[in-house]
Amino acid sequence: TQTQAALKSATPSSCPTWTRAVKTLIQKRPEFREVFTILDKMHLGDAFLCAGSIRDLVWSEREEKPFNLMLGNLDIYYLDPNESYEQYLIRKTELNQRHSKYLWELTNISLNNPHRPEFQGKDSLADVIATFPETCSAVGICHSPATNFEFIAPYGLADLFSEKIVPTSSYLEKNTLEAFKKRVERKKWLQNFENTTLVLP
Repeated sequence: TQTQAALKSATPSSCPTWTRAVKTLIQKRPEFREVFTILDKMHLGDAFLCAGSIRDLVWSEREEKPFNLMLGNLDIYYLDPNESYEQYLIRKTELNQRHSKYLWELTNISLNNPHRPEFQGKDSLADVIATFPETCSAVGICHSPATNFEFIAPYGLADLFSEKIVPTSSYLEKNTLEAFKKRVERKKWLQNFENTTLVLP
C-alpha cells in the first residue's frame, strides 16, 4: 500500500513523510480512532499514546506483519497539575471498567509516582518520554478534535525507522547495559521482528 511504501522509504531526514504515513495508518485503523475518541470523552484530549503501541505499529507495517492494538498495554501519559491522586484513581478505574477490551496504563506525570522515580522533577511530557528505556520507543502521539495530531520524539525518528534498539542516555544513567540486554530478551523484539538490531554504546 501507499502507507507501507511511505513507511519503508522514510529516512531520518524525512519527518514530514513519517508523520503523514503514521497519520494515515492511524486513521485507517478503527481501534486507534476509538482509543483517541475514548481519551477525548474522558477529558484526556491532551494525553499522548506512547511507546509500544506506536513502535509496534510502525515495525509491523514495515515488516508487513499483523498488528493488534488490544494485545499490548496502551501507555497513556498526560499532564494535569490540578488532578489529585484520588481523582486520578477514579479516572483510571472508570477508564478500565468502561473500556476493558484495552489494557490501559494511565500516567499523570504531575503526580508523585513511587514506582516511577525517574519521572521525579519532570514537568513536561517531552522530558518524561526522554526517560523511556530505548530511543525507538521514546515517541508519543496526541490526537483530538482540538489538537489534530501532535508528535513528541525527543531522540528523533531514525532508530524507530531503522528498527534499531538503542538504550537512551537517561536509562543508562541509572541502569547497566546488562539490564538493558535482559530487557530486550524479555521483550523478544529480536525474535518477533527480524529486521530489528540491538545497538549498544
